[in-house]
Amino acid sequence: MKRFEVPDGWVVQAFDFALDLTCGEAGVLARQFGGRRYAYNWTVRTLKDDIEAFRAGQALPESRPPSMISLRKRWNQAKDSLCVDAESGEVWWPAVSKEAFADGIKGAVDGYWRWQHSRAGKLAGKRVGFPRFKKKGRDADRFTVTTGVMRVNPDRRSVSLPKVGTVRTHENTRRLERLVRLGRARILAVTIRRRGTRIHAIFRVAVSRRPRTPAMPGSTVGVDVGVRRLATVATPDGTLIDKVANPHALERNLAGLRRLSRARSRRQPGSIRYRQANAQIARLHAQIASIRADAISKLTTRLAKTHGTVVVETLSVAGMLAQRGAPGARTRRRRLADSALASVRARLRYKQAWYGTRLVEADRYYPSSQLCSACGAQAAIGWAEEWNCPGCGVRHHRDDNAAVNLARYPASGWQRRAVGPVGSRVKRRAGCKTGPCPAGGVEAPKPNPERGAA
Repeated sequence: MKRFEVPDGWVVQAFDFALDLTCGEAGVLARQFGGRRYAYNWTVRTLKDDIEAFRAGQALPESRPPSMISLRKRWNQAKDSLCVDAESGEVWWPAVSKEAFADGIKGAVDGYWRWQHSRAGKLAGKRVGFPRFKKKGRDADRFTVTTGVMRVNPDRRSVSLPKVGTVRTHENTRRLERLVRLGRARILAVTIRRRGTRIHAIFRVAVSRRPRTPAMPGSTVGVDVGVRRLATVATPDGTLIDKVANPHALERNLAGLRRLSRARSRRQPGSIRYRQANAQIARLHAQIASIRADAISKLTTRLAKTHGTVVVETLSVAGMLAQRGAPGARTRRRRLADSALASVRARLRYKQAWYGTRLVEADRYYPSSQLCSACGAQAAIGWAEEWNCPGCGVRHHRDDNAAVNLARYPASGWQRRAVGPVGSRVKRRAGCKTGPCPAGGVEAPKPNPERGAA
């Protein structure tokens, strides 16, 4: 079957609706979550057995690299003997949607090939390990539906899902229902997942969007994200347009989170009160994530609708979170994680196509905070919030100065000035061949018997 391609002028967009489930509907969805985990673990176990057989020379000559299609065929042949209740002997797979099983198999196969590509050096980033088994309570409850029943009903208060039927939604679905009814949207897939104590249905939809132009198409702004402020927006001439306060969602709720965690530690694991404490902690975590996401979503939508060109910095957030040993490093890492600095750039990437904005991502090594916006001199300022320029003496605020430099980035023609000891450029991803170690060989000092040991 030919794969669906998004037509020109259409974009893929997500619509998220919380579900108001009855006890029966929640039980049906719990079976789908468990079926996905079961199929995933079966696939991982099968892949391990195939690898061991291959290494032992027992693989069939006609065997091919694992794929989702081949493993789905093997699953369909074996599910009658696998999906059997140990007590009653009843086959339980008909109660689970085939899409849940297919999603679990696909996840395991994708993880296998990521492991293979990482071993071969074809995948950027850290080394990826072999897929591991998923356990109930640790793995996120979710599954994705790509075929079958996935519909927004005309009453605008319910959706239809496989094996569950019609489910009432917490929010009104009029926006998506209107787009589908007018032929301006097509539902591609639905992901049902648990967030905290609620279950959400996320519709992945191809939507036809009319060409739009920002309110100020000739405006160029630089956006500096940080911990003290969520974002600082400035123009190339040095005018500060906006200073968005950071909601500090985790920091403000940290005392309540610690109190609930202490209360849970006094409960007996597996008891009713232990599960109730777990539910309270999950609700608080979901509330924290919602506060953070709401602030970032409003900021990025306002930027994309208003300005023609938006310049953002490309931060290595993972590297910043890996800093250890410095005074206050633990608190700094928690605040960095609470700010979700990379989310601003990620949301602007897809919103630029919605509103006709041009997004410019500055080079990761562009020293926007260290360059003086008045004279261009560079200074090592560390974590200081304010600093004086060593060249002209102007006093700068870290975030304000970085936002101005980012706004000037497209016209600066800046390139990373990384040179070696003889003036040649250093390869960006080049690393030190040898680590710090005691000198050895001819470089090691030789003992002198007259002066004692070296």
